[in-house]
Amino acid sequence: MAPGDGHGRGFPCDSLRRLGRSFVKAFVGVGLLLREPNARIHVAAALTVIGAGRLVGLDPLEWAVIVLNVGLVLALETLNTALEGYVDLAAPGRDEVAARAKDAAAGAVLIAAASSVLVAAFIFGPRLEELRTALLQAWRLRPGPSAAYAAVVLGFLLSGVLWRGKWPPR
Repeated sequence: MAPGDGHGRGFPCDSLRRLGRSFVKAFVGVGLLLREPNARIHVAAALTVIGAGRLVGLDPLEWAVIVLNVGLVLALETLNTALEGYVDLAAPGRDEVAARAKDAAAGAVLIAAASSVLVAAFIFGPRLEELRTALLQAWRLRPGPSAAYAAVVLGFLLSGVLWRGKWPPR
């Protein structure tokens, strides 16, 4: 039995190497996703909700719901991006079936994003005054980190809204 065939001496090392390469490719995929304008808007929304959750002190169940919603939206945006790339490759010209497939994938992201907004409204709606107070206090006590966090969120948001091309440009 040869090393690396799953039955010989090389199996653990080869398996770990393949696993490591898989993770590297997955992180490359996340990087490619962040080049998409809509994904950057979703990241800005996620960072906003995470910051708000830290300020009001969400309980573990609320964090779980927030994390699941953020993960769902970003995962669907990733699948939408992959599908759009594949469809563009398979049908380079204007094709009605290809357009419907891309629209359906975008619709899935929209549904998940809209439901995430509703979840955020349910979780943060009753706490708006608490959130406002905590935000002002954080700004007064730690203006530097608060401004930096706001700048990052605003950067993702503006890069998604204003720069509709791929980012960074090649």
